[in-house]
Amino acid sequence: MAVITRNANPIEWQETRYQQRMAQPFMRRYWLPLVLGVVIIIAAIALTLQSVNNRTRDYAIYTIWITHALVAARALAAGANAISREHVGKTWDALVLTGVSQRRILLGKWLGILHLTAPWMLLLGVVRLSMLPILMMAFLNRYAWFNSSRGGSYYPGVMPTVDWVEWAALSAVAFTVILTVLEVLACSAIGLACSATIRRGWLAMVVAVGVRFTPVVLFGIFTRYEMDGRPTWQLLRFPALSLADSGTSTVYQLILPYTTWTAGEHIEALPGAFMAVVLLLALLIGALAVSWWAIRRDGALPHPVPQP
Repeated sequence: MAVITRNANPIEWQETRYQQRMAQPFMRRYWLPLVLGVVIIIAAIALTLQSVNNRTRDYAIYTIWITHALVAARALAAGANAISREHVGKTWDALVLTGVSQRRILLGKWLGILHLTAPWMLLLGVVRLSMLPILMMAFLNRYAWFNSSRGGSYYPGVMPTVDWVEWAALSAVAFTVILTVLEVLACSAIGLACSATIRRGWLAMVVAVGVRFTPVVLFGIFTRYEMDGRPTWQLLRFPALSLADSGTSTVYQLILPYTTWTAGEHIEALPGAFMAVVLLLALLIGALAVSWWAIRRDGALPHPVPQP
């Protein structure tokens, strides 16, 4: 509350108050069960490490993908309602007649949305970071079992080795944080852009979902076409998949230790990680540019009106 009080932008204050008021019923009823559910799911996936026959890696990646989709949808929905409700409620003209600049309207609306979506960003980050050690241990379980059951190495004449790759592990954590933050920033900005251009909340939400998930569908189909019939471990190495799942497959490769199975894989994973970052940055910058243009088109002043 102290942050809101010190804020000099009345648009951000109003948007934050509105978003908090709308979110309070959900927060009171479902936030604690949601957090407990996430903790139980993470613990249940960790328990599957007890048997090498369990599909721990798949469970972890699917959990990240589902959480990612839910958080993205929440950010898109929050943004899609920010400006459209001003048009539907016939309050947009009154807003622009106050003389507030387009920059303050854009930043105020966007920051107000981010106040609401910050807990969801934290949730996605916690899920992603929690799965990193689980994914690493799942790989080690499989690697140790395979070599012990065969009585030797996967490669004849080569002893099995396991080494910690410090820079790759740190990169996995860093990319997880960066991609999570960029995902929520980009989705909220996309929702805001659709809200400003379309002016109808439900239609803006549909368009925003289409804009954000079009790369997911296109690169997912491309990956399926190129890697059809290949095993999962090869599919996760395909760079285009990182554009479909916002870098989850790339982060998985980076967190793995160095073994005879993963030689050279850490370096090969970096292009996919950077491509995922560039894609989200492009969506973010493009959405903010469209929002800026739409707000100016609808009558907002480029500069604030001087107060007498």
